[in-house]
Amino acid sequence: MSVRSWFGTAVLAAATVLSCTQAASAHGEHGSREPHTTRLSAQNANANLFPPSIGARAFLSDAETGKPLGGKRVEFTTPDGSEICRAVTSAEGEAACIGPLRLGTASAGTLTNGYVATFRGDEQYGASHAFGTVGLLVRP
Repeated sequence: MSVRSWFGTAVLAAATVLSCTQAASAHGEHGSREPHTTRLSAQNANANLFPPSIGARAFLSDAETGKPLGGKRVEFTTPDGSEICRAVTSAEGEAACIGPLRLGTASAGTLTNGYVATFRGDEQYGASHAFGTVGLLVRP
């Protein structure tokens, strides 16, 4: 093989490697990836007047695979943004907690308007939220 043909082959090989690397970067194979889409499903919450409390529950999963997401923080709030409680999801993707029910006009709004469950997202999974209804239990 002559020096000229060897040099031409080396330049062609280098150009091929460079273009493949650029194509891989353009397709996101090397570098930042978009977070997976998540699905949050809020369950019916129970509000109890004796003692005044509200129990909220939601399930978090990967929207594409349906796989439950464990170890993720979910916040439960009233529709106006007041915190009810927060919990970390179990291996089954369940987040459940009990928070205080503040009696008065604010609790009437929570009972009629429901609550919001929110996963704020992280580097691997995108944010999601869901609305849940609230049922009233009147048991001493």
